[in-house]
Amino acid sequence: MHNTRNLLLGRDADITVDKQQGSRNVGRKSMSYLVKMGFFTAEKDLPKQERHMIYIMGAEDVSDEFRGKILATIKRPSSERLLFVAAPEGKLYCEQQISECLGFYERQHKSDFEFYMTIVCGMILVKDYGDTIRFLLAEDRKTKKISFIKDVISYGESEKQASVRVVNHYTGIKPDTDDFRTEYMLGSGEGKKQKTIMYFGTYTEKKLRIPEDCSFRTVNLEFDKAIRSLDDPQERILLMEAKEHYDKKRKGRSGM
Repeated sequence: MHNTRNLLLGRDADITVDKQQGSRNVGRKSMSYLVKMGFFTAEKDLPKQERHMIYIMGAEDVSDEFRGKILATIKRPSSERLLFVAAPEGKLYCEQQISECLGFYERQHKSDFEFYMTIVCGMILVKDYGDTIRFLLAEDRKTKKISFIKDVISYGESEKQASVRVVNHYTGIKPDTDDFRTEYMLGSGEGKKQKTIMYFGTYTEKKLRIPEDCSFRTVNLEFDKAIRSLDDPQERILLMEAKEHYDKKRKGRSGM
């Protein structure tokens, strides 16, 4: 089921709107929809009970028939029929945004969501050693792959809050976080999208507190060694951005 559902994510589809935003839920008259509702236009001639229901996000200005992208599939335990979440072309919503908007409706069904796009948050951590700076990176204990410390954003968090939480959870460090941030988008083997948001931060703690069940260990590397160690070309670019950012900060502090 999960493999089939993943194949549907990110697909384009022609969608027909049949319930406007603010309309009443048929089963619960006291409940109104925060988004428009619709179905696949190809199912127009089917009886209503046989159509797939679609939550439509970001469709305030679209006509009653439009081209959209499937951003999530929803499986209710009581039904074999999937529900969908879609948005007009050019608009993307991540799992946090969809859950925040639709969780009220689907929580009562104990529904299972599969999302097209996830948000990963982390931090590019640097420590000043006077004559040089070193970057704190994560080395996977099994694969030995080195990357930045990052994890999936939790429901209800801001991106900055998630970045600080992730670093604190995995290292015990409470970083001083710059407002400076960068982001990039990656695809996965399943066709999903991953939007990665990295803040820049410094730390002063002498001893790290790594959870016993952590799948990686931390490594503290100078720039030249760090950039050779990173496997992901995008992360090498981020490291260069970070070095430039912190070099400017250090020059500013020294009055140069």
